[in-house]
Amino acid sequence: MKKFIQKIQLSNGYSVQMFDKKKIKFNHIKSFKSNNKRVNNFFYTVSDILIESALDLIKIDKNSKILEIGSRNYLFEKRIRSKGISSNLYQTTISEKIFLKNNNRLVANLYDQTFKNNYFDICFSLFSLNSCNNIPLAFKNIYNILKVNGLFISAFPSDECFKEFRFNFINFFKPIKNYNFNPVLDIQTLGNLCSASGFKNVIVDKEEFKFKIFRPEDTWNFIRYAGESNYLLDRKEFKVKKSLFIKFYKEYEKEIKKGNLNENTISIYFLIGKK
Repeated sequence: MKKFIQKIQLSNGYSVQMFDKKKIKFNHIKSFKSNNKRVNNFFYTVSDILIESALDLIKIDKNSKILEIGSRNYLFEKRIRSKGISSNLYQTTISEKIFLKNNNRLVANLYDQTFKNNYFDICFSLFSLNSCNNIPLAFKNIYNILKVNGLFISAFPSDECFKEFRFNFINFFKPIKNYNFNPVLDIQTLGNLCSASGFKNVIVDKEEFKFKIFRPEDTWNFIRYAGESNYLLDRKEFKVKKSLFIKFYKEYEKEIKKGNLNENTISIYFLIGKK
């Protein structure tokens, strides 16, 4: 299985040298401090989908132990409490500067096993695992800390996330390689990784959300305040003159006003696995 996981990891371009850890932490802190209404509503919507999926598959009571990995804001906790779920909720964050009010908060790397085996009934994650340098190890450790029949439910950005903006950007600048967009796992690889870690009854669904934009800033402000700004190590190799960026901005703005690029797609994979 180790060779299988390594093969998947390499085929999708993931390596420990690929991501900027400092930028990932900066992104999470930025998201924590944000009060962007559109971003908050999106996190609430995703949280609702994850929680409802869990409730359809497992009984949750006051004795259940729930974990959110890589939390970047208080929104998931607020949503789960709004549904009358009083279970013990634990949350890990990747920075001590993410001051969640939850007393069961722990600062840890995404791939660390920071809890004992067979401890949790459910493990949730909202997007954070996509920036993990070792996704197979993270999945395996999540499997270890879940009880038998425990659930792992997570949201990942898909390969079609912000496809309108991405196409427009690449078509204009024509970069020689990807300096600008964080890589994502495809739907089959995501399911294979989960199964290879020991999970059964693995399901990966894809769902799209549309939102209107009225100016170019709406796109990158959403990405920024969601905590998903470019965290590739070689992103600074992509250098653009200010005059060229202004030209891109004006053309993008023009297309938005014409109604050609006034909508963005947020495409999400929802992953479910059972121990």
